[in-house]
Amino acid sequence: MSESGGISRSFRATQFLAVFRTLLNVNFGFSYGRQTFLVQKKRLWEPILIAFGIGSGVVTLMVGYVALLNAMYSNVEALGQGNMILTLAIVAGQVLVLILGLFWVISVFYFSRDASILTPLPLPASTVVLARFGVVLVNEYITLALVLMPAFGVYGIRSGAGLLYWIMCIPVFLLTPVIPLAIDAAAAILLMRLVNVRKSRTFFMFLGTAVFFGLYFWFQYYVMHQAPQNEADMLNYLMTVQDSLSRSMAMRFPPSLWASFSLSKAGTAAGLGNLAILTVVSAGALVLAMALGSRLFYAALAAGGEVALSADGRAPGRWRGQRSDEVGGWAQRSPEVAIALKDMWLFVRTPTFVLNGLANVLVFPGLLAVWFIAGGGGAGAGGPFAEIPGFAAFMASPDFAAARALVFAAAIVFVSGVNAVASSGFSRDGLQFWVYKAIPVSYQRQVMGKIMFTLAFQLVSMLPLVVVMQLILRLDLAALAMGVLIGVTGSVWASLISLYIDMMRPYLTWDNPQRAMKSNLNALIAMAVVTVVAAGAGYAVVKALSAGLDQNLVMWSAFGIFAALAAISYRLLMSGAERAFRRVEL
Repeated sequence: MSESGGISRSFRATQFLAVFRTLLNVNFGFSYGRQTFLVQKKRLWEPILIAFGIGSGVVTLMVGYVALLNAMYSNVEALGQGNMILTLAIVAGQVLVLILGLFWVISVFYFSRDASILTPLPLPASTVVLARFGVVLVNEYITLALVLMPAFGVYGIRSGAGLLYWIMCIPVFLLTPVIPLAIDAAAAILLMRLVNVRKSRTFFMFLGTAVFFGLYFWFQYYVMHQAPQNEADMLNYLMTVQDSLSRSMAMRFPPSLWASFSLSKAGTAAGLGNLAILTVVSAGALVLAMALGSRLFYAALAAGGEVALSADGRAPGRWRGQRSDEVGGWAQRSPEVAIALKDMWLFVRTPTFVLNGLANVLVFPGLLAVWFIAGGGGAGAGGPFAEIPGFAAFMASPDFAAARALVFAAAIVFVSGVNAVASSGFSRDGLQFWVYKAIPVSYQRQVMGKIMFTLAFQLVSMLPLVVVMQLILRLDLAALAMGVLIGVTGSVWASLISLYIDMMRPYLTWDNPQRAMKSNLNALIAMAVVTVVAAGAGYAVVKALSAGLDQNLVMWSAFGIFAALAAISYRLLMSGAERAFRRVEL
């Protein structure tokens, strides 16, 4: 019996590794890249350009991030609490995984085209769920590395940590995303099991996701109210409680504290104890999520008759554009409007697209709003942000009026830059892109339709951010108008250049709608380009204001820069449309 059990476990391990390797290969396109770049030696410039674009963006971000971590360490080390930067980075990383991981898990688990291939195979549900979980985990490690590794490095170097600290960084890094991702997996499995039993699956998935985010933002609000609420209590807390900054930052979510203490107390019994707790709880969370998946995963697929949308964006039995309530009526529209509306319907009828698009534009203003409300937003300009050193002077001095308006505009440009809706404008069509090559409409007019939907989405989606930023900065009417004008112009430029990047190298062969946005390198390239250019413009603005130039002149110059960039990007789109469309082979 024991020998049979050992063989069975070995066989299941072999099954898992085979499924995991296959899914990982498909996710990252290893075979495609090897065949294209190494065997056929096609488009060798492409990986070089991608590496340069992504590398320059990452380096630019990391320089600023490391400088911020160094400044923070210098400030908190005076209180003997340098480990706060570790806790901050770990909390930020786990929050990032918790929020964005939910969409990634739902898509990989339930909206992959390979579901119809894997389901008939004699594979246990636990094997498939664990393999899919592993693919999501690997993707999260890539994102998490940008958040955690700089913090680990700064603390280790500045504190003079020994060899045990650097060794401990490896298990802590590997364990950090496991608990939040296991929570996401459990939530996704339960959510899809419930909503798939109804015809209105998409509506209930949106509702469940809204409830999830509502609970998360409430949790953040609750946690912030548990910390001392006035300066005297805060000072007393800092002076009397060991590691008070880390404890207050990771309040109500102990895994962040366990990970932080595992590193800051490396080589001690306390450090090993915290690592042991983190390991056991992570393993328990993973086992519970996998147990839930083994019972409900296939049931969720079967209950809803789930057939994933393929790259052509079409479910079986319905041709693209057909609506269940159509009775033969036709409405005449211009080609541009028709294409914009077609993009809109494709977007809103594909849950993965909507969830990814809205997550990027709602999470940032949502967190700002929670911080603002929880900190007593009505108490003067800036609300809780007034506690930040120098913030009160920044808000009160007329010398910083232009700077406040430009910060307002920079937030809008930032959110537009990280939003993948524009940088996947062509890729989302998948294999149905052939329609654009066949219809008797000029490529320039088709691109205009893409622009119309993209800009409409960006303008509507920035409204929550505009409201939250105005609550924080309390700009006067003139400054608000100028901030919105510069921000919208910058957003238009970011959207146009992102569309141009996706037009020139569309990713049309995806087998999972999630990959059209999350695994699309065009989004990273666009983000890098927007970051580098915006950082350069911001540096020039800071230098101009520091030199005492007229504030109105600086603001109008910033508007002019983004307007010129937008005009150039529009020209690139129009002039490159025919070449880009004709070279696409499907």
